[in-house]
Amino acid sequence: MPRVFEASGSRLYDVAEAYEVYDAVLPSEWPWRYAHAKRLTIRSQTVPYTNCLRVEDNQDKDVRLAIANYLELNKEVWALERAFHIDLPYELTSKDDLATQQERNTGGLVEVSAVGFNADKTVAIVYVGHHCGLLCGGGAVHVLLKKQGRWQPLATIIGCPWVS
Repeated sequence: MPRVFEASGSRLYDVAEAYEVYDAVLPSEWPWRYAHAKRLTIRSQTVPYTNCLRVEDNQDKDVRLAIANYLELNKEVWALERAFHIDLPYELTSKDDLATQQERNTGGLVEVSAVGFNADKTVAIVYVGHHCGLLCGGGAVHVLLKKQGRWQPLATIIGCPWVS
């Protein structure tokens, strides 16, 4: 469960392990990998993306537990901290500030969900999306596995990925 306290009316999402998951998946995302962004603009609150995501009997037990935790955590919106440890400079921006943001060299706006974990935190589920214009963007729910102390994205993407 995240450490929670009120910060300007929103609840703070502070799970060190979750930021390790974000750090592992962000370099593979479109703004970084394909748009070659010089910096990232990350939405300062989580996005509770749950489209087409559900616990299914045919899924691995640890994946089912991580999805269940993801669905529970993403019933609310969490404020993010400047706790990302990534190789690009980044800024957190609120939804209200988006209209005034200069997104040049950022590849657009990146948004993330709260991260769901299985009981022993060896499987993680996270949504990452990006918006780069009216008809430009995409997002997907990713499954990551912790191997030898590092989070590694699996080839599996679950739920309903989207692209525009």
